[in-house]
Amino acid sequence: MKRYNVEQIQKMTQAQFHDVLVKHTDINFHTENVVYIAYRAGDYELIEKAEGILFKHLTAGHLTTELQEERQEVLKELRELFLPCHQQTIWECL
Repeated sequence: MKRYNVEQIQKMTQAQFHDVLVKHTDINFHTENVVYIAYRAGDYELIEKAEGILFKHLTAGHLTTELQEERQEVLKELRELFLPCHQQTIWECL
């Protein structure tokens, strides 16, 4: 699966971004989606947190309960950064 960087994610249209989230959801890449949502938000603190969770997830080979809780906290913070119309698009993919 192709990996995207911050610049690529931020340049996508909403429809393109939605398609990326859907494709990743279909293959259970939920943590990667959190990273992409953070990229889209442009909040560097949340990007760092999300990338850290992904790194730990990949290193462990699975999502631990602790990492799942951290991921949920990051998602909660991210959700508040998006307009309601974009929240629905993002949340239906997670």
